[in-house]
Amino acid sequence: MLKKLIVAGAAVALSAGLAFASEFEIEKYEVDTPLKYNVPYSGQYAAEFPEGFPIGIGSGMTYIGLGEDGTRYFYAIGDRGPNADSPKVMVDGRKVPSKVFPAPDYTPSYGAVGLKDGKVTLLSTIEIKDSKGRKISGRPIPPGTVGSTGEIPLNDSYKILSYDREGLDTEGIAIDRKDGNLWICDEYGPFIAKMDANTGRLLKKYGPGDGLPEIVGKRQPNRGMEGIAVTPSNKVLGAVQSICDIDGNVKSSKAPFTRLVLLDPETGKTKMFAYPVDVEAYKRCKDVKIGDLHAVSDTEFLIVEQGKGKDGLRNLVYLIDISEATDLTGKMTAEGKELEAVSGAEELESLGIKMATKKKIISLRDYGWKPSKAEGLALLPDMRTLAVCSDNDFGFGSKTIDPVTDKDGKVVKKAKSYVIDGDKMTYNGQEVDTSFKLVPTGEKAGFWMIKLPKKISQY
Repeated sequence: MLKKLIVAGAAVALSAGLAFASEFEIEKYEVDTPLKYNVPYSGQYAAEFPEGFPIGIGSGMTYIGLGEDGTRYFYAIGDRGPNADSPKVMVDGRKVPSKVFPAPDYTPSYGAVGLKDGKVTLLSTIEIKDSKGRKISGRPIPPGTVGSTGEIPLNDSYKILSYDREGLDTEGIAIDRKDGNLWICDEYGPFIAKMDANTGRLLKKYGPGDGLPEIVGKRQPNRGMEGIAVTPSNKVLGAVQSICDIDGNVKSSKAPFTRLVLLDPETGKTKMFAYPVDVEAYKRCKDVKIGDLHAVSDTEFLIVEQGKGKDGLRNLVYLIDISEATDLTGKMTAEGKELEAVSGAEELESLGIKMATKKKIISLRDYGWKPSKAEGLALLPDMRTLAVCSDNDFGFGSKTIDPVTDKDGKVVKKAKSYVIDGDKMTYNGQEVDTSFKLVPTGEKAGFWMIKLPKKISQY
């Protein structure tokens, strides 16, 4: 659905939902996902979702091309599937993080999205399969294996589910320049994989220590590769969502960068570069998140940087250049530690490390962007029009029932503050009546078309 809008600071708003701001022309849509693509759900809250969960398909995006009838086609990919925060689980005296998967057999999927006649519609879906053609799931990888987040998967009755060694939390998609197949990335491993565009079968998978640098395995849990792009020379760039956790003390980290990994599929060789995050805009460096990537040239990329900043949520698109950036491979601090141990940008510079350069293109929130995250980013062939999308989180959320209050009298709503101990729900070791219910949100994925005042090459 194309919405009429008035952008803050716009000179005039026109019909058909097109607004002319002082710098940008923006069309705002919501993605229509036909009921046939809904995710079946038969759990204990099924009455709330008689038609299942609306599919989530906006975790990553890339442009395909223009159809004969004028339809603009995009590939869009969803994440690991319907999931919700849940209490920790007491295991052998330890409080272990968990995640609820109300549709545990859901297979991460991608599909074609079409923009025509003022509507953005999901037109098809394909389920992702492992190298042997078997459907994968989005459930976590077993503890002790590469890519494990340490989470315990639960159903919506808090019963423990099985892990999936092939599980993926897909977050990015791009088209191979030579054979037209697809490259995807995930948050678990993080993993990068090449995939058959027609069947969804994985052709080759790369992980930390297995085709990718081992250091990226130190990503914060569920903050692996969040964006992927393919350059004109067919190199693949993946962006680690947030700064790496090298010592388990990431909350106090002063690392001013997150890692970009450049993979040459022909040789298998990799390089790494530092993307400079907007350190001053956040309370903690760990709060910065990458949203997606798009290759403009072999060295220039568009990137989404976002997160909860000091002054509220941030969603910005930058143009970055890695041509003068230092390859981080093998680079350490003077004490022999990983570069994330530096005290800030000055120490990084003193080590001879140059980060990528960046130029701000647009702050989405300045023009009315409402979702907390911008997860898909594409540049159209005119080199002037951006497409940006969000995810709908499968149209549901978790509601806290009968929450307790803490020692300061504040209501405790976060599921992660509670602990499941056997058959009991507890808070601070005491049994409580608190529970968590899945409720519909009606949320739809957002989709913006942004015409820049000039071509990207002129920035």
